[in-house]
Amino acid sequence: MAEADSHQDITDPIISIGVLAEKVGLSVSAVRKYENEGLTIAFRTPSGHRLFSLEDVRRVKNIHRMTHEIGLNFEAIRRMQALLPCWDLLPCDAKTRDACPAYTDNTRPCWMQMGLACASRANECRECVVYRFGSLCTEQIKGLVHDQIDSREDDIAVRELSDRKRRSKKEV
Repeated sequence: MAEADSHQDITDPIISIGVLAEKVGLSVSAVRKYENEGLTIAFRTPSGHRLFSLEDVRRVKNIHRMTHEIGLNFEAIRRMQALLPCWDLLPCDAKTRDACPAYTDNTRPCWMQMGLACASRANECRECVVYRFGSLCTEQIKGLVHDQIDSREDDIAVRELSDRKRRSKKEV
């Protein structure tokens, strides 16, 4: 049993919605609301049951903190996440990027867009670095984009966001 546990990843969907809700101190309906608003993506079993990962626990806690302590609403969180430059994180040529709704839409993050070339299978966005990283770093996205507005170097914004996140964890 210990060997199986050692192979478990924080992204493995192993937690039911009820357990997730209990771990973060929310109701099941609140967790469903986060999903309906596009702030989380549940893994769906073949029978349709929602499963979440340990990473999702952090994500939901972060969303709850942003809404209750910082005073952001769901729309504000979505719009900040929409600013994350997914085209810098994924292999995306300029022609594909320019035609992509995630590049042109400032209101919804890429994982809420339908029919994107980078999301060809169900639940794929759950595993994407853009969703995983962006959902956990939403507060820093606005400042990052503002600071990097004149930069043309690929990946600089992403590196800076990652560095800021590491520094904030050390300060806590």
